[in-house]
Amino acid sequence: MMNPGNLVFIFMVCVTMVGALVTVVSGSVIYAMLGLVTTMFGIAGLYIYLNAPFLAMMQILIYVGAIAILIAFAIMLAGPFYKRPKEWTTSGKLVASLVVSLVSFFVFFKLVMRVSWGEGGGVFAVTTKEIGRALFDRYALPFELISLLIVVSIIGATMLALLSKGEK
Repeated sequence: MMNPGNLVFIFMVCVTMVGALVTVVSGSVIYAMLGLVTTMFGIAGLYIYLNAPFLAMMQILIYVGAIAILIAFAIMLAGPFYKRPKEWTTSGKLVASLVVSLVSFFVFFKLVMRVSWGEGGGVFAVTTKEIGRALFDRYALPFELISLLIVVSIIGATMLALLSKGEK
């Protein structure tokens, strides 16, 4: 009988992979976005499995909450895409995704095999309070730059949507 932790891990990997496959293969931008959200939730579940609840919550808040909503607004503002010709077929997307996945796997495998893995350095215990304090003390500038990048992307998506609607 399998360990319940292994079943949870296999389930979260399956959720992540199915979401990624839907993102790559779907013909609709809306379904691709829903697949991306599913993938992000699967990655958050893997973070929880790895006992990293802070990373899991940041994954949900930033990627599922903010980025997915940003993509949804960009899709709604840009209008329908059914008038554009299809460039990729479903089988073409599947083949391209398999090729990219295999190349990425082999590159990652080669990099992992080059590293000399020593013994662990002990327990890594950082609290959420310490991470928050570091974000607002030492890393305030990168934190603000990321916020600025999100605002600029929202403005850019809005401008692209307005300019594309004016061409009709």
